[in-house]
Amino acid sequence: MHGTFSAAKPKVPITGPCKWTIYCRLMQDFYQMVTAMGICSEYNAEGHRAIYDHISSILGKEPALTDAQSPPTLTFYATRNMLRPYFILGQIPDLLDCLAMVDTFRKYAVDASSVALSWQEYYVKEPSSDSDKTLLTERELKKLQDYVTNDEHDRLYYILTTKNLCLLHVHYLVTAPESCMLAERLNDYFPGCFPGHDIPSKLLFQHGLSDSEKQIMEEAYQACKEFILDVTQWEEEREEEQKQFLVTLTAEQADAAFEQAFREKFPPPCSQEELISDLDYYLNTVEKMIRRMEDYFPSDMVLERLKRAV
Repeated sequence: MHGTFSAAKPKVPITGPCKWTIYCRLMQDFYQMVTAMGICSEYNAEGHRAIYDHISSILGKEPALTDAQSPPTLTFYATRNMLRPYFILGQIPDLLDCLAMVDTFRKYAVDASSVALSWQEYYVKEPSSDSDKTLLTERELKKLQDYVTNDEHDRLYYILTTKNLCLLHVHYLVTAPESCMLAERLNDYFPGCFPGHDIPSKLLFQHGLSDSEKQIMEEAYQACKEFILDVTQWEEEREEEQKQFLVTLTAEQADAAFEQAFREKFPPPCSQEELISDLDYYLNTVEKMIRRMEDYFPSDMVLERLKRAV
């Protein structure tokens, strides 16, 4: 039963075993490049350029991949690239989409684990003449069982991390140069929050939320709503105080004073360092899961069976 898992089957099929083999090997090369470079405290322009060139070469060999689902290795790379060397708060919407893809990979691995466990149970009970049949080892069984058992916990971890990213981005947007995007982002994070404006969210994480997950996001919306009302009231009171004391500042001084006063009055809803740590934990957990599943069910074994069947 080994040889049945593929973590990222493209939306556009890559026809032919040979092409799929080439694709897998190219992505393995990509994984090795990313691993060798690492995501360091300083931006490695040369390393990233080599990776971009490698991706371009893959797309040059297989143009159909342009419309294919992003493979896990590329998604993990893109996600980590938004966290280090600098966590750019303005990229949180893109980060949320990448994170949603990571959770899709995790869910696929959990579903595949469940199927593999069912086949394991079947083959243990039913004798088979299939010479290619290889049962899972006790260690492999334990890992797959853990993936299935931890599904609910891992999903909740993802949802709570997503919620914190939304809260942090709303906090950032209040004083950001792109503060004009606040209303649009509020709708993306909390669809329907503006009465009379039923605009669907553009973000992936909104699809397939359970009732309990929607409740978590509703509570986050209420926190954002209260925060924005408090900021509005504070701004009005601060403006009145400045008028009363005849405070005269240049535009640059006023902006700097406002941002400092804002940071003192309204600290971020969560620590960036802790949030990055949470993201690292989740990414590492899912990446190890995917890599292990690919080791348990390598595509090459599937290809060998296809060749013999032709």
